[in-house]
Amino acid sequence: MKKILFLLLIPFSISAQVVSADFVVINEGMDSSYHDLEKIWSVYHMESIKKGEKAAWSVWKRTPREGDNEKAADYVIFNQFSSKDQHDKMLNSFDMKKATSIMKNGLKGKMSSSKINKTLNKNIKKEVRNYTLQLVDAFPLMGGDIKVGDKMNFATMIQKDENYEEYESKVWKPVFQNEALRGNFKWWALTRIVDRNDKAYKPPTHLVWNIGVENAQDFMPVSDFIDQEMRDLRDSYREMGNTQELTLVYTSNN
Repeated sequence: MKKILFLLLIPFSISAQVVSADFVVINEGMDSSYHDLEKIWSVYHMESIKKGEKAAWSVWKRTPREGDNEKAADYVIFNQFSSKDQHDKMLNSFDMKKATSIMKNGLKGKMSSSKINKTLNKNIKKEVRNYTLQLVDAFPLMGGDIKVGDKMNFATMIQKDENYEEYESKVWKPVFQNEALRGNFKWWALTRIVDRNDKAYKPPTHLVWNIGVENAQDFMPVSDFIDQEMRDLRDSYREMGNTQELTLVYTSNN
């Protein structure tokens, strides 16, 4: 696959092709402890990026929705990799003892070893659903960098037609790109799920992402008959899940 400016999930000005996405459900009353945990792990992530083991890392908080069940994700963690080889190498070589040592060295004088151990050993996460994502298509981030507090939307897709990816790229990417030029969106991307763990939901085949702006205008009217017809065919190409909202909490870009 050709290299594309991959702004996925952590819209950085880097080139990346593979993202590991962890949808995390935390135990009740553990939100504060979860933040302590991520602050500790951030030391490891930053060191890993510095060593060239991965490209980027970020944590996003999912906005609760009416009707959420007990397994609805509270946070989503993204680790970006420049290639599948880089992703697989890190996955296969990961050592928790070495990671803990890196975290303790990085937090020396800031947090005691006993507190780090206590936080790492707490029963904070109820479930983690992991998806390995491959970039299919995207356009570069527009309108300025992404910062903590910014929001991003995503929706799951179930492919129903073999030409689904081409449909997204030729019909909906230009729509969002035109709206971005009007100042209504910053970014859009299509990713394919290429792997998942046992707890991950099975039906979705793709995830579509976009970053909007506050006080956006309505979409421009459809320009012609063919354009309208192609948009109306969307349900024959894919089944779309509910749109979800994420807010950036931590990022290796800041």
